[in-house]
Amino acid sequence: MPMRGELPTVVARSCPPPSTAAVLWSYARDIITNPELHGIVAFCTIGLLVTINVMARFPDLGGFFASSLLFP
Repeated sequence: MPMRGELPTVVARSCPPPSTAAVLWSYARDIITNPELHGIVAFCTIGLLVTINVMARFPDLGGFFASSLLFP
């Protein structure tokens, strides 16, 4: 009884604490199933595909920008 200054009784745990692997798997599952991460991955994938497409269609575009005075 806390009003009399007595300490609360301690109850023994019936199950052992989770292993490190189980905790890490739980964290990884939470990260992978995060919907914000899906949006970020989709946005980055689209940007990468656009970049590869531009590089394939215009292989001399980098040389053009290097020779012009657009970026001093």
